[in-house]
Amino acid sequence: MPFSTRTNDLSERLVNGASVNDVDAQASEISIVFIVGESRAEILSPALDQLRKMPRFRHVPIAVVHDPGLDVEASVAGHGASLVESASSLNQDRNEAACDWLERSGTRYGTIATLPRLRKLKSWSRQVLHEVETLRRLPLNGSTPLMVWTDHGTKLSVARYVDRTLSGGEVRRGSLLADFLGRLALCAARPWLDALDPREGDVEIVGFLSAAFSPEMSEPPWRYRLALTGPSGDVARSGPVPLTPRVGNRGTVQWEGLTTRLALDGVGTGHWRFVVELDTEVPELRLRRNLQPRIGALISARTVGMHAAADDAPGRTRTTTVRYLLHTVGDGTAAFLTTQRGSGLRARLQWAVMLLKKDAGFIARGPGDRRMRWLRLLRLLTRPFFAGREIWLIGERKDTAQDNGVHLFRHLRESSARHSAYYVIDRSSPQYGRVAPYGHVVAHSSWRHQLLLLHAVVLANAYSIGYLVPDTWDVKDYTRHIVWRVGALRVYLKHGVHLSPNAVKRGATGYDVCLTVMPGETEALRATSGYDRQLVQAGMPRYDALTPTPASRTILFMPTWRNYLVTTALKGAQDGEISYEGSAYQRFMSGLLESRRLHEMLEKHDYRLTFLPHYNMASRFEGATVAGDRIEIADADNVAFQDLIRGCDAFVTDYSSVHFDVAYLGTPIVYARFDEEDFESKHSSPTWFDYERDGFGPVVRTLDDTLDAVESLLERDCRPYPLYTARIDAAFPQRDQQNCARTVAAIEERIPTRPR
Repeated sequence: MPFSTRTNDLSERLVNGASVNDVDAQASEISIVFIVGESRAEILSPALDQLRKMPRFRHVPIAVVHDPGLDVEASVAGHGASLVESASSLNQDRNEAACDWLERSGTRYGTIATLPRLRKLKSWSRQVLHEVETLRRLPLNGSTPLMVWTDHGTKLSVARYVDRTLSGGEVRRGSLLADFLGRLALCAARPWLDALDPREGDVEIVGFLSAAFSPEMSEPPWRYRLALTGPSGDVARSGPVPLTPRVGNRGTVQWEGLTTRLALDGVGTGHWRFVVELDTEVPELRLRRNLQPRIGALISARTVGMHAAADDAPGRTRTTTVRYLLHTVGDGTAAFLTTQRGSGLRARLQWAVMLLKKDAGFIARGPGDRRMRWLRLLRLLTRPFFAGREIWLIGERKDTAQDNGVHLFRHLRESSARHSAYYVIDRSSPQYGRVAPYGHVVAHSSWRHQLLLLHAVVLANAYSIGYLVPDTWDVKDYTRHIVWRVGALRVYLKHGVHLSPNAVKRGATGYDVCLTVMPGETEALRATSGYDRQLVQAGMPRYDALTPTPASRTILFMPTWRNYLVTTALKGAQDGEISYEGSAYQRFMSGLLESRRLHEMLEKHDYRLTFLPHYNMASRFEGATVAGDRIEIADADNVAFQDLIRGCDAFVTDYSSVHFDVAYLGTPIVYARFDEEDFESKHSSPTWFDYERDGFGPVVRTLDDTLDAVESLLERDCRPYPLYTARIDAAFPQRDQQNCARTVAAIEERIPTRPR
């Protein structure tokens, strides 16, 4: 726990009811704010009764922050507690109300907590008193109470408190108040490890403090240190590390980043734990916490070897090899590093033996799913059969073969005998037949699939590597117990240009190769995602098949989906936050498909319109009404969307990144941004791509304007506009059929060589 729950003699006597003369005199020093939701309302009265029976809390000011409409007045009657109604049931409003009351309480110390369960109330009260006694020894005074953290405290209340304190006046670097705020933040937040990178014998730690700070908060004046520690103490410590700006998933910039370089020159062979601690000289404020690995750090973990100066080489003229392996144990709340320093055959054999011991220990008594232990054993037993083979597992969604995955697979099967490439797809998929002629097609979740995954050197997917995990495997157990042992290179082939790069985070995805298409996209990802050297501007494999076809007199309408209209990213999803029926999305789609004006202009100019719904919305259009036979709804299971793209003479979309594919071909585009405000506030995050400035066609926002734009194209027989042709030429540095070749070269360059 961030704070010790051990009590000193005074707090123990006070809680247990011993007679202490100054109990009442000190009561005004502490104020308490409980945040009570509906789930804890029924225990509020007995909790207050129990608390008031403790001498130290008999007369302390107490406030109860409750949700609107939650009747708790009877519960606080006779307990001397104030009621504060939150503006809403949202956590930010609850904590804002709690901080407002605490600020006005006039006490020296204050604590904000969710109401503890009755059996936890006494230990919580001890923790409060212990922390108050600790703070009392410090010469800290201010116009607002000093916040006391407990295990039932809330991260949001601490974030609000820190923000208000910093904005209330200058808090100097190195001051006692700065260190107090830094400790408070470290108590409430969760320290995360996003990634670990080799750097010439050292490691670069890329992490962050999940503190929920306001984007408007001032720069934090305190510092932290990161360290590797073991049973005998620290073996490596960083210098003071400031919090740096970090871009979140929604594009907000917060002071949360924790990045530093940790020297390994004094670290020998052993097993160590990553910790973060407050950089302070004040003993009462010293605090360290484990650095917890994010899934992206674990799924990209493998044995890493790098050259470093030998310990006995003054001037760094002789080198040795440093090996390390990032992993976790138990409940996964701490990041560990196994290290070795040494060169030559003996060192390599020692490392291999260490890995085998880890295998044996896990197989014999490892935690988690028994299946994982059997899989580790199966991997050891079948290793000789895969010696010298370079297994590449490639896929998309488990039931699709139409995107970058299948295009890369086809390239490998037709042009390279060096790679043992396999495509993973559900045997019952309607698209199975598209990829079957190339051979090496593996049924998803079959025993063959599982065996190949245990020995794969490369995992490449157009959507998520998670689609390559067999259905029978527990993903969490696989991440903790199998991934690091296999050490396969993880390649994100992606399924479109990233318009909202904030949604791509290295700590959540852990890719070794992430493809990009154009400079604007690459720089946007580099600035926000945590990826850098992993970004490869190679284009997308499916672009190799983007060759023009004869005019088909067809307009393709291909909108994207809305995550607030469906509950999950799956076909047949039910209503989400907003009902689909009656939504702006539904009204526009129905209006266009049923438009008599559209049908008449198509008939007049002898064109057809094909509507291809997004995968996640397709069920909404089964049996949909259309205005006439010149408008048809395509089924993605029965037609390759790339054939539709290549064959269309004009393209209409809302925000789909497929418009980049269309632009690659030079086909005219119309952007129908009919629900711009809803889409940008509820679905997307900020984008580097400005449709008005960078787009490859006119931008319209109503159904009538969309029909006008389409009619204008039809009247010019869908010839491109010169303005947009110039933008396309400037946007794509490479417009050729070498995208697959560049992708393969980038992967081969990064395939790790490691002890297995």
